[in-house]
Amino acid sequence: MAYSIVWEKRGACVSYLGRVSFAEFMGAVLEIHAHSNYASTRYVIHDMLGASELDFTGLDMTAMVAHELGARFTNPGVRAAVVSSNADMEQATRAFSALTQLDVGFFGTLQAARTWSLGTTAP
Repeated sequence: MAYSIVWEKRGACVSYLGRVSFAEFMGAVLEIHAHSNYASTRYVIHDMLGASELDFTGLDMTAMVAHELGARFTNPGVRAAVVSSNADMEQATRAFSALTQLDVGFFGTLQAARTWSLGTTAP
Protein backbone atom coordinates (compact mmCIF):
# COMPACT_ATOMS: atom_id res chain seq x y z
CA MET A 1 0.00 0.00 0.00
CA ALA A 2 1.39 3.40 -0.96
CA TYR A 3 -0.57 5.35 1.68
CA SER A 4 -1.55 5.31 5.33
CA ILE A 5 -4.40 7.19 6.99
CA VAL A 6 -4.10 8.60 10.49
CA TRP A 7 -7.32 9.78 12.09
CA GLU A 8 -6.69 12.76 14.34
CA LYS A 9 -8.96 14.58 16.78
CA ARG A 10 -10.40 16.92 14.12
CA GLY A 11 -9.57 15.22 10.85
CA ALA A 12 -7.49 12.82 8.85
CA CYS A 13 -4.01 12.94 7.37
CA VAL A 14 -3.12 10.64 4.49
CA SER A 15 0.61 10.08 3.99
CA TYR A 16 1.73 8.74 0.63
CA LEU A 17 5.02 6.90 0.11
CA GLY A 18 6.85 5.70 -2.97
CA ARG A 19 5.02 5.46 -6.26
CA VAL A 20 1.41 6.64 -5.94
CA SER A 21 -1.10 5.86 -8.66
CA PHE A 22 -4.41 7.59 -9.23
CA ALA A 23 -6.18 4.34 -8.20
CA GLU A 24 -4.36 4.37 -4.85
CA PHE A 25 -5.18 8.04 -4.33
CA MET A 26 -8.86 7.34 -5.01
CA GLY A 27 -8.69 4.33 -2.70
CA ALA A 28 -7.61 6.63 0.14
CA VAL A 29 -10.33 9.17 -0.70
CA LEU A 30 -13.05 6.50 -0.74
CA GLU A 31 -11.77 4.97 2.51
CA ILE A 32 -12.00 8.38 4.20
CA HIS A 33 -15.48 9.10 2.83
CA ALA A 34 -16.74 5.72 4.10
CA HIS A 35 -15.23 6.09 7.59
CA SER A 36 -17.60 6.52 10.54
CA ASN A 37 -15.77 9.72 11.59
CA TYR A 38 -16.20 11.45 8.23
CA ALA A 39 -19.44 13.25 9.14
CA SER A 40 -17.66 15.19 11.92
CA THR A 41 -14.28 15.58 10.21
CA ARG A 42 -13.05 19.18 9.85
CA TYR A 43 -10.17 18.48 7.46
CA VAL A 44 -8.46 15.94 5.25
CA ILE A 45 -4.80 16.51 4.39
CA HIS A 46 -3.14 14.55 1.59
CA ASP A 47 0.59 14.63 2.39
CA MET A 48 2.47 13.70 -0.78
CA LEU A 49 5.92 14.88 0.26
CA GLY A 50 7.04 11.25 0.74
CA ALA A 51 5.88 10.20 -2.70
CA SER A 52 8.77 9.48 -5.03
CA GLU A 53 6.50 9.33 -8.08
CA LEU A 54 2.95 10.45 -8.80
CA ASP A 55 1.48 8.38 -11.61
CA PHE A 56 -1.88 9.93 -12.36
CA THR A 57 -1.97 8.75 -15.97
CA GLY A 58 -5.35 7.15 -15.22
CA LEU A 59 -6.69 10.39 -13.75
CA ASP A 60 -10.46 10.45 -13.98
CA MET A 61 -11.43 13.93 -12.85
CA THR A 62 -15.13 13.13 -13.35
CA ALA A 63 -15.02 10.23 -10.88
CA MET A 64 -13.03 12.26 -8.38
CA VAL A 65 -15.43 15.20 -8.61
CA ALA A 66 -18.50 12.96 -8.30
CA HIS A 67 -17.18 11.22 -5.18
CA GLU A 68 -16.15 14.47 -3.53
CA LEU A 69 -19.40 16.29 -4.24
CA GLY A 70 -21.39 13.29 -3.01
CA ALA A 71 -19.36 13.18 0.21
CA ARG A 72 -20.06 16.88 0.77
CA PHE A 73 -23.73 16.01 1.37
CA THR A 74 -22.53 14.10 4.44
CA ASN A 75 -20.07 16.77 5.54
CA PRO A 76 -20.30 20.12 3.73
CA GLY A 77 -17.78 21.80 6.04
CA VAL A 78 -14.75 19.56 5.57
CA ARG A 79 -11.63 21.28 4.24
CA ALA A 80 -9.27 19.41 1.95
CA ALA A 81 -5.61 20.21 1.43
CA VAL A 82 -2.78 18.72 -0.62
CA VAL A 83 0.86 18.96 0.45
CA SER A 84 3.35 18.48 -2.37
CA SER A 85 6.22 20.06 -4.26
CA ASN A 86 5.08 18.48 -7.55
CA ALA A 87 3.91 21.02 -10.15
CA ASP A 88 1.61 18.48 -11.86
CA MET A 89 -0.10 17.75 -8.54
CA GLU A 90 -0.57 21.47 -7.97
CA GLN A 91 -2.13 21.82 -11.42
CA ALA A 92 -4.48 18.85 -10.79
CA THR A 93 -5.46 20.28 -7.38
CA ARG A 94 -6.25 23.69 -8.88
CA ALA A 95 -8.26 22.09 -11.71
CA PHE A 96 -10.22 19.98 -9.21
CA SER A 97 -10.93 23.04 -7.07
CA ALA A 98 -12.15 25.00 -10.10
CA LEU A 99 -14.41 22.18 -11.31
CA THR A 100 -16.01 21.59 -7.92
CA GLN A 101 -15.96 25.23 -6.82
CA LEU A 102 -14.61 23.92 -3.50
CA ASP A 103 -11.78 25.64 -1.69
CA VAL A 104 -9.01 23.02 -1.82
CA GLY A 105 -5.67 24.16 -0.44
CA PHE A 106 -2.28 23.37 -1.93
CA PHE A 107 0.81 23.79 0.24
CA GLY A 108 4.51 23.03 0.33
CA THR A 109 4.54 22.08 4.03
CA LEU A 110 2.36 20.00 6.31
CA GLN A 111 2.33 22.78 8.92
CA ALA A 112 0.94 25.31 6.42
CA ALA A 113 -1.78 22.84 5.41
CA ARG A 114 -2.71 22.19 9.05
CA THR A 115 -2.89 25.91 9.85
CA TRP A 116 -5.10 26.60 6.85
CA SER A 117 -7.27 23.50 7.41
CA LEU A 118 -8.15 24.56 10.94
CA GLY A 119 -8.44 28.28 10.29
CA THR A 120 -9.39 30.77 7.69
CA THR A 121 -6.00 31.59 6.16
CA ALA A 122 -6.25 31.67 2.36
CA PRO A 123 -4.21 29.08 0.41
